[in-house]
Amino acid sequence: MNQYSTFQFEGAREDASEYLKEISGRFYVYVLFRPNGVPFYVGKGLGRRALEHELEALREHPVGEANPYKCNVIRKIVGGGEQVVYRIDSHYSSERERECLQREAELIETFGRLHEGGPLTNLAGGMGATSGAAPASLEKHSATLSGAPENNPERATLNSFLQSIGPVASVPIKPVAQISRILPTLPHPKPRSPTQRCAFALIASAVAHGLTIEPGVRIPRTFVYTGVEGIIENGVARDLVKAGMAELIFSDDPRDEQFELSERQCRLLVDLVGRAHLNARGLLAD
Repeated sequence: MNQYSTFQFEGAREDASEYLKEISGRFYVYVLFRPNGVPFYVGKGLGRRALEHELEALREHPVGEANPYKCNVIRKIVGGGEQVVYRIDSHYSSERERECLQREAELIETFGRLHEGGPLTNLAGGMGATSGAAPASLEKHSATLSGAPENNPERATLNSFLQSIGPVASVPIKPVAQISRILPTLPHPKPRSPTQRCAFALIASAVAHGLTIEPGVRIPRTFVYTGVEGIIENGVARDLVKAGMAELIFSDDPRDEQFELSERQCRLLVDLVGRAHLNARGLLAD
């Protein structure tokens, strides 16, 4: 048994609640697991902190969540009639808070985050620092793959969010406030083929809205991520409709347009991005 298979407690929510009462006033490191035993979130807590993630994920309006990946995974677990498994890895007195932070960072590094090829939905690397933050959490990152400027934090936020879904040379989502005229989606006049770039744009909105990729889902063209309102840019919207990746649900206001997916289009999205990629972000219903 190694140092990551030893822990203080593991069980369902109700039992975790009782255990947290026993260590009231102490800092602790916790791990949230899928029912199949795969970890998806590591955190440092005090009081009932470990239990608050489910409340956040299951509130009525998921738009604008700080960590939509984590919340999507929780919604998928609960929606499937299963339960999140709670583990209390270790606990510490108030004088040992730094040790608690170090243990959190150690577990995050060991398990690995999504953009590192691991299963964790954590955006930051622990220790309260941004130096190890995942691409989706760097709101003022000046060197994303799309070249987001340092003096444009809204653009940088959306760029890094999209890059955490998949790498692209040019980000297909933009801040609504920075578009002078939002055009209605009209299919491109020339033939277009399905692309990962278009798929990533659809996924970004689905993630932000807490939606799952299933037949009949309607993915809005606009969304909110960490307080920034974004929109799928006109060129990409036209391309994905022309390529048959989604059916356009027209609206008089282009910001209210939606993209509906059929069973075939859902399969196409899975083929383009990969089932494991979508599952890790809580985007598949099955």
